[in-house]
Amino acid sequence: MIWKRIRKSSQEEEEKFQKELREAGVSFREKLVMTLTAYVVLVLPCLLLLIGLSAFMLWIMGLL
Repeated sequence: MIWKRIRKSSQEEEEKFQKELREAGVSFREKLVMTLTAYVVLVLPCLLLLIGLSAFMLWIMGLL
């Protein structure tokens, strides 16, 4: 259902994006930092929430 709504980028859009990245002077290190930051921002809160909910359920059931 949602997969039908996702628009695929065309070859021209990909080339334009790559050209803009080269013009902006984004280095490999900066790309790596941006990617790692995105993972930390998304994954870390999710893991903390799951751990918290798991601990809460163990406490409710008297196992903790």
